[in-house]
Amino acid sequence: MMQGQPTLTVTAHGAQNLQDVETIGKQDPYVRFSTDFTNPKAFQKTFVHKDAGKTPTWNQTFSFVLAGEPELFVEIMDEETTADAVIAFAAIPINQIVHAPGATFHGIFDVYSPSGKTQGEINLTLVAHNVPGQNTSPAQPAGQPVKGTSHINVEHQKRVKSLANKEKAADAGSAAFGGLLAVGAGLLANKLANDNKKEEEAKKEAERAAAAERERFENEKHQFEAQRQQFEQQQHQSQQQQHIQVQGQHGYGGQSHFNPQEHHQGGHDEGKHKKDKKDKKEKKSKHHGGSGSDSDSSDSGSDSDSDKKKKKGKKWDAHGRHYSPGDKVKYDGDKYVCLQGHNSQSDWAPTVAHSLWRRD
Repeated sequence: MMQGQPTLTVTAHGAQNLQDVETIGKQDPYVRFSTDFTNPKAFQKTFVHKDAGKTPTWNQTFSFVLAGEPELFVEIMDEETTADAVIAFAAIPINQIVHAPGATFHGIFDVYSPSGKTQGEINLTLVAHNVPGQNTSPAQPAGQPVKGTSHINVEHQKRVKSLANKEKAADAGSAAFGGLLAVGAGLLANKLANDNKKEEEAKKEAERAAAAERERFENEKHQFEAQRQQFEQQQHQSQQQQHIQVQGQHGYGGQSHFNPQEHHQGGHDEGKHKKDKKDKKEKKSKHHGGSGSDSDSSDSGSDSDSDKKKKKGKKWDAHGRHYSPGDKVKYDGDKYVCLQGHNSQSDWAPTVAHSLWRRD
């Protein structure tokens, strides 16, 4: 079987639950279809069902040549003496018909008011012919329609709103021209004013929401910045404390290694050392018959030899000098070796601070 030109067949059965756009009497609905809403001449329409109100019936079939168009556009209108009014509209994706069994879809599709609210349904049977990739399995038996997919095409909605505004303007002009329709013109003017007021209120509400969102964002930004600064301060304080602890562990300043008990014990030991030295000297003096000259002479010679050895170390400095482990100093006639690095203080003499100095 030769493949012909791709086409789409549309059968409009009817509609239900439509909104009533007629001010006086019942509305006279008809529906029109197109695959290109930008071309007014491309639309095909049903007959007008007079006084059908919210439930018109048409049962008419139309055919459209397809050239890759993705959607079928639907517009349900109310016939007026001036400009026809828009009842509802929708865009139906053709792809769902192509992939249906037998490329046939009998469905109920939602339609929408120009403002975008759901306003009823339309009952259609759609069949695709000679479309590449279409479902060739047998079509489902005719029965109750199923729910189909429809949506609002934003550009199509702009066209529909323009038609609605033209209809309102035409009604207002006709009412103003005819004195007998003055009441109707007043009602229409109020309707336009109310619509404009609603649109203005919606715009203001959107602006207030945007301003509130901006304010919330700024508040969160300030809170985050304050938390970041607090965190940095805490980090800085923690680093300072760690630095002080490390200095104490390495003996810089020496305070963390200085033991007051050792200080007290050192003072006691120093006093004992001096007392023992004095007792030894007195005993030696008595042993030599009280001759101070021999004792002095002997001590003098001994001290002379000791002084020569002590010249190898410098005299201990109590005024903030830094000593490293292994440094040697002279203090109170003896030599001492530094045990751990520190800066000297007046009350950390080698004879007292045993954690810092050891007699050589």
